[in-house]
Amino acid sequence: MKIDYYFYSLIIISVFLFLLFFYWRKNRKIENIVQEYIRKTSTVTKARVLSHFSKEVDEISLLISKILILLNKYNLNNSDISEELPLNSAYHIMSKGNNSLMAVLELSLSGYFWEPPIILRTAMEGFATAWDIVHNPKRFDNWRTNKNFQSTKSITNYKEIDEKIGFLYGLLSQYYTHIGPKNSNQAIYMIGNTPIAQNFGFIPPGKEDIRKTEIYMLILVAYISLQTTEICFHEYANTYETVSKIPGELLMKAKVSERHKIFADKALSHFQQLSNNPLEKL
Repeated sequence: MKIDYYFYSLIIISVFLFLLFFYWRKNRKIENIVQEYIRKTSTVTKARVLSHFSKEVDEISLLISKILILLNKYNLNNSDISEELPLNSAYHIMSKGNNSLMAVLELSLSGYFWEPPIILRTAMEGFATAWDIVHNPKRFDNWRTNKNFQSTKSITNYKEIDEKIGFLYGLLSQYYTHIGPKNSNQAIYMIGNTPIAQNFGFIPPGKEDIRKTEIYMLILVAYISLQTTEICFHEYANTYETVSKIPGELLMKAKVSERHKIFADKALSHFQQLSNNPLEKL
């Protein structure tokens, strides 16, 4: 009996060690996959998605560049850095927001689904806030004294200029930022009729178009962001992309270039299609 006891104990220990080795090898394999994604696969995915949305990226780059040019021009020509000047606060908020727009572009090109719109919502709220404190003295007083200032109210106020901001902000809030049954699942893509869970930002070849929603949403928000910047810093602009001055008045009216209208129409068409068939983008 003593021999049998040691014999069975040896078997149990051997099985335990084998299972331990098996799980170690499995976890080690996953670690290698993660390392390969960080160092290689992610850059390959980004290159494919960038190539797929080349024209859209050019448009986004142009809008972001125009924001940066205008902000830099203000910074170079403004010597008054007082916190009592609304434009100074607007400059910092919009500079931060413009960096966020670029972050959204990079994450979208890198294949991520849930993360870009969350940052996009914050950026849009920032640009609206900057416009709000420049054009509404009471709001700037609340901002400067930090008394009952709610940045979400700036979205409501800016709807008087461009009502699309309300729709986009609501969409980003409801479906991406606030967690609920509609947005609790992991990102997926379809291979035939089979849903595949997406890990990190990896998108397989041929599926690059599934990030169309994030790219086109960014185009619309980047346009609104540039619009708020041109309105706030209009004195520093040589030309305007999103607004035009009304002759003989201090007022401006919105405008959309023929170039941008092509992308805006594609975006609206895509969102309409998406509302009719939510799985189309997968």
